[in-house]
Amino acid sequence: MSGVESSKLYSILALTGTTPFVACALLPLFGIDTLPVLGPLDYLASTYGLAIICFLAGAHWGTYLYGQSRTPFNLFVSSNVVLLAVWFAFIGANLAWSIAVQIIAFQTLLFIDFRLNQGGIISARYLRIRFVATLIATVSLLIVLLFQ
Repeated sequence: MSGVESSKLYSILALTGTTPFVACALLPLFGIDTLPVLGPLDYLASTYGLAIICFLAGAHWGTYLYGQSRTPFNLFVSSNVVLLAVWFAFIGANLAWSIAVQIIAFQTLLFIDFRLNQGGIISARYLRIRFVATLIATVSLLIVLLFQ
């Protein structure tokens, strides 16, 4: 697969990955607050957010392991701190706090990617897609938080 093809695939996957956030934010407008088997949408959004933040932290860990001498700071530590904050909020705080921490975590992980782009470690195209996906996830989580 060429670089252009993999970039397009990443873009499609990243944006498609925001669909559950959007659904959890918009379905209550149609009177749907719970999905059979899956449960309440606000809890589903928080659970999905935890999984996505874990995935993004893992991507940072991989970037660090692949080229740690080039990274401007220790990605393993910074991303791990973000992930642990989200996880502790998920298991120890109420749902509103958990979602609020996830909103902050998404912004923090995007800032880390911004720094990686400045250091020439990730491409501007990757950063743009991350920005759009983060914006969609954050706005959706904010809607879920405000209207839960």
